[in-house]
Amino acid sequence: MSDFSAFEIDVDKPSRLTLLDQSGRPYRSPDGSKTAWIEVRSADSEVGRRHARAVARKRLQSRVRMKLTPEELESEHTDLLVALTSAWDLVVTDLPCTPENARALYTNDRAVHIRRQVDEHASDPSNFAPAS
Repeated sequence: MSDFSAFEIDVDKPSRLTLLDQSGRPYRSPDGSKTAWIEVRSADSEVGRRHARAVARKRLQSRVRMKLTPEELESEHTDLLVALTSAWDLVVTDLPCTPENARALYTNDRAVHIRRQVDEHASDPSNFAPAS
């Protein structure tokens, strides 16, 4: 067996994303002392792969050909983002990081920039590589 350790990254360890507002500046607490963040796992993590397998299994087990709507595809992707979210400090609200609150945040039509940041962060393997 070959040693591939030089290529490995820890996709199962959450990575911290600093949340940026629509102008590209970090969200800060009212007193300016803290910055908002969300910790997410990689889309390639075991959580992400388990979600992908569950979606594929559901589609394959359907006796009738599933005709997916864009809304269903979006909902499946929201489910993935919720599953990948492990912690947060939003600094502008004290809402705890729960699946229900994550879903509310990621489906809020006025917070699409947050959903996009989380999606891009989880999809970029460089965010999970060890610091050099």
